[in-house]
Amino acid sequence: MSPELITLHLSQLQKSIEKSKTNKYADSRKRDYHDNILKLFDELNKINYDGFPETSLVLTKKIIDFCFVSVEFLDDSTLVNIPHEIIYCLEKALNEWDDSNQYIIVTSLHNDLNCFSFNAYLSLNETFYDIIEALFSISFNHRLIQINLPKYLSQDYLANVVLYHELGHFVDMRYKITERLSNALNLTVVQKEHYGEFFSDVFAAQYIGEASNSYLNYIAYNVPDSSTHPSTNSRIEMVRHFLNCDNDKVLDALKTAAQLITKKELRNRRKVITDADFRAFIPTIITNEEELHSIFEVGWGLWLSKVAEFELKNISKFEKYQILNNLIEKSISNYMILEKWNKYVPY
Repeated sequence: MSPELITLHLSQLQKSIEKSKTNKYADSRKRDYHDNILKLFDELNKINYDGFPETSLVLTKKIIDFCFVSVEFLDDSTLVNIPHEIIYCLEKALNEWDDSNQYIIVTSLHNDLNCFSFNAYLSLNETFYDIIEALFSISFNHRLIQINLPKYLSQDYLANVVLYHELGHFVDMRYKITERLSNALNLTVVQKEHYGEFFSDVFAAQYIGEASNSYLNYIAYNVPDSSTHPSTNSRIEMVRHFLNCDNDKVLDALKTAAQLITKKELRNRRKVITDADFRAFIPTIITNEEELHSIFEVGWGLWLSKVAEFELKNISKFEKYQILNNLIEKSISNYMILEKWNKYVPY
């Protein structure tokens, strides 16, 4: 580690920082976070690193890395790039489990078609924020929930149901649900990992039923148990146990732990709605949040079945895909507009 490498790293960061200054955000909290990154960069740039001890150089590198990752996710969460409608739905789900307004869902778009994941680096690693405040007197009021998704599927409302699962990982780690459960039950490391996956699957099922099962069964078809994930078949079965209110040892343990730790239930949080509007090629009028989440089940139900109305019009599979995605997007978008309207228009 040398001062020259630190200044090289800072020069690379400056290039990203300059580009990010034109970012436009719909959420003012992102701008607030971004402004703090700019302040932090300015402070880092003022320092002469010659003669810095090794430990200080290593710490500086970690802070620069923190800035790089923050900018990467902010860049992909602008008005231009962010998949607004799915993030809006995820934020509604998040608010039911944490209404502090501290956490912001941000995305990073990757070229890997299987890149659906959550990273706790920016949301749950308080050490960074404590060090930055202590060294530079810069206080971050918000944390970024990092969710990765494939760039080419960013507007795919059928595939992106799996993001509810990724949000489940955040909730699990935020409250240490499976970690505490693991300690109480003296689980092995592998069992703990499996419980975490089951929790996230069930968390998603609260809102979207079996919709994520449909895509999971494709991208992880017949995948057996591993050290990090239970088998695909057992995950699908767990979701069905939850939706059918069946007794299951692991499920019951997860439900009890969630209730005790968060004071919130793992329960059905959706209201299944009719697919009549979609069959008529018009967006559904959504009246509440429970119906909002259910819109994904409507889309998947129609995708997996033969739809007489579609077949009468001789609609191809690709056209069906486009139509369903457009209808889901428009249904959510209309609800978003209606919500804003109701906030500002007195009755």
